[in-house]
Amino acid sequence: MGALDGQKVIVIGGSAGMGLAIAEAAVDEGAAVAIAARGAERLERAAEGLERRGGREIVRRALEIEDREAVGGLFEDFAPFDHMALPGSTVPPVDYRELTDDIARMSFDSKFWGPFWAVFDGCPHMRRGGSVVLFSGVASQRPVPGYVVGAAINGALEASTRSLALELGPAGLRINTISPGFIMTPLFEELHDPDDVEARLADAKRRLAVGRVGTPAEAASAAMMFMTNGFVTGQILTLDGGLLATY
Repeated sequence: MGALDGQKVIVIGGSAGMGLAIAEAAVDEGAAVAIAARGAERLERAAEGLERRGGREIVRRALEIEDREAVGGLFEDFAPFDHMALPGSTVPPVDYRELTDDIARMSFDSKFWGPFWAVFDGCPHMRRGGSVVLFSGVASQRPVPGYVVGAAINGALEASTRSLALELGPAGLRINTISPGFIMTPLFEELHDPDDVEARLADAKRRLAVGRVGTPAEAASAAMMFMTNGFVTGQILTLDGGLLATY
């Protein structure tokens, strides 16, 4: 018996990285799973792998989280469901002096407004006892040059989590946020050149208390805890290998 037997899980951003790892963990725990992502080809490969892993059909939907109508259609088609994880987003690193209005708005639409309205539209289709897992990032507490918009979005998501826990509680729903540090994902590698990736890996080994970067599977483990522990809501879990403990 898995911890999610008889339950249904949606992962938006579920074709790679942390999202795919969450979908894999949910399948392993017995859940029926739906995944959504921007790229149809990678989404299909992920769904086929999940079907081989769990032996049941995986619902898949190519969409952008900014497309509120498309996201709402997924909720209606998969309803009623129990849990939703929202790790997918696009926030490119840009120096403040080079920031444009288009980049700032695109970033907020992808990482803040997309998940914000997904929670709003998804909750009416969720069963009591269900949960939402959002993703922010440690830049809200440990900022770095070139990521001021990302830091602002992370802070907004964390504040929303605490408020929404109060709003959603009467409906029997919980909401929590994972705040990752350096997790090695395909998106990270896509946003940085190879030399920069190697330099960051070496820096993480030197600076982090655990001596290495995190894995998508470790983020998925945190998401499973949030989904299965009914006494946890309104929390921000920092998953950073000890970064915030360093100077």
